[in-house]
Amino acid sequence: MTIEEMHLEDWALPPEQIALNNLLLDAALNLESLEFKRLIKVEKADIWYQDPTTGKGPLHLAVEGSSTGENGVEKGKQLAEWILMNGGIWNALDRNSETPACLARRLGCMEIYEVMISAGVRTEMLLNLLGRKETEDKDAKNNSKYLSSELKFTKSVNGSETLLDSENSEVMMSWETEIMRQTAEVLLPRKGLSVLNIGFGLGIVDGFFQEKKPRKHVIVEAHPDVLHEMRSRGWYEKEGVQIIEGRWQDFCEDLPVEAFDAVYYDCFAESYADLRLFFDSAVGLLDQNGIFSFFHGLGADFQTFYDVYTRLAELDLSCEFGFEVEYKDIPVDFSEEERKGVQRKYFKVDVYKLPICKLKQ
Repeated sequence: MTIEEMHLEDWALPPEQIALNNLLLDAALNLESLEFKRLIKVEKADIWYQDPTTGKGPLHLAVEGSSTGENGVEKGKQLAEWILMNGGIWNALDRNSETPACLARRLGCMEIYEVMISAGVRTEMLLNLLGRKETEDKDAKNNSKYLSSELKFTKSVNGSETLLDSENSEVMMSWETEIMRQTAEVLLPRKGLSVLNIGFGLGIVDGFFQEKKPRKHVIVEAHPDVLHEMRSRGWYEKEGVQIIEGRWQDFCEDLPVEAFDAVYYDCFAESYADLRLFFDSAVGLLDQNGIFSFFHGLGADFQTFYDVYTRLAELDLSCEFGFEVEYKDIPVDFSEEERKGVQRKYFKVDVYKLPICKLKQ
């Protein structure tokens, strides 16, 4: 339920229910666990309720109450855990567009932040499992729309490049350069290795791959505008480079039989469900001692969501696909000039986590 939906619903609630719900919010703020539970179990207060003015719900207020007073963090942690186990919404946004986890992080209540993130991982795992087929169908439509859209390649006076879609949303930007440089360093630690890259974009990472003089460099790209740009830049004539035109889902069986020393995935307009499908393909494409990575922009609109998907991806890769996973932190330096006029920014957190995935021996 969004804040706007909740606000409309508030008008439909009888006055006595609104009063009861306000008592619930007071109990959350004051960390009165027994009273809070009584109001839910006996009086039937609404655990989903958010204050119409501030948008804060019980979890937000439990975090606020935890930031002050003696033993507040422990009491707040226990109350937050109970709320989450009884229908509380871990990612509810208040009027400042903050989730309870965002608020906990800002106020320094990191123990409670960990509780929220763990709840987020559990929820997302369940939703991914229950809605996987529906998600895959929806994502296929989004991907098809993107592939039929017109892309815009631009270059500013300072030389930075941007790739935008037809709605002026970011597809790839020059601020990713340092991320891609370090990605190439991790994936190809020496010259003469083989690499498979799914998704060319602006070709930043592929340029760094080429500096490593790979013996084989395979690129899979589906968007016709990107393919046209690749041809105009001479990628089709580069020695040792093989370009496969199309979606990776349609060409996995046609990829070279040999295992790659490095596999990288960076596809626009594909979701975590698509990425998770590729995890399975990566196992078969990677040499036993090779390294797999992907552009980790999952949930990067909010630090909270980014942290949830960082852990979710690690769990899936480790438990389902047999990878050992570590992350390398890379500070992100955004160029406001480069992002001027962009309608949708795909990355808004300050530190990028570079996934380094190796098959368990």
